[in-house]
Amino acid sequence: MSGWIVLGLVLVLLWFLLKDFFGRGFKQKVVVVLFLGGLATGLGIYTYQQDLINKEQVALQREFLRGVVLDCNGVQVSQKDFSLVSGTLSFLGKQNTPMQGVLVDLQSCKNTP
Repeated sequence: MSGWIVLGLVLVLLWFLLKDFFGRGFKQKVVVVLFLGGLATGLGIYTYQQDLINKEQVALQREFLRGVVLDCNGVQVSQKDFSLVSGTLSFLGKQNTPMQGVLVDLQSCKNTP
């Protein structure tokens, strides 16, 4: 949600900057509006995709914390053998387990059926 607020504020700021410097004639105003529209569309698509990725990662974290086994590129990640490192969004193998020292990135994980 905060990404959308930042996007809106950036576009408003750009509008005020571009309309004063380049918006003298009608053609220039059209170019400025088209530029801002293209920029808004691109940033909106990027923000939407990042929101989807973030929601997916939060869902995977919740599943892990509930005790569900995740498949991360062939590595079975469970609470028994791994700890969630929230700062780096990764799983680190617990001491005295077969997975000790193994680091698995959360982005490579999927729910097991």
